[in-house]
Amino acid sequence: MSSLDLQLIAKSGGNLVVEAKSYSALDLKMVAAAGKENGATLTIMGAGKFSSLDCQLIAKANPGHVTFNFC
Repeated sequence: MSSLDLQLIAKSGGNLVVEAKSYSALDLKMVAAAGKENGATLTIMGAGKFSSLDCQLIAKANPGHVTFNFC
């Protein structure tokens, strides 16, 4: 599924669980931001791929609604 598809789902209020390996940090920041208005949550599996700064920027896009799984 494309990041644009994910943005549309999040904007509609859908909660999402995605694999980090399939998307860039910028893609996921945009998905997180798209869900902010409706309180959609984003869970990122395999988030160890991203730097600490990347994770902070993604989290700031929708504070309290982004979960990072580093396993």
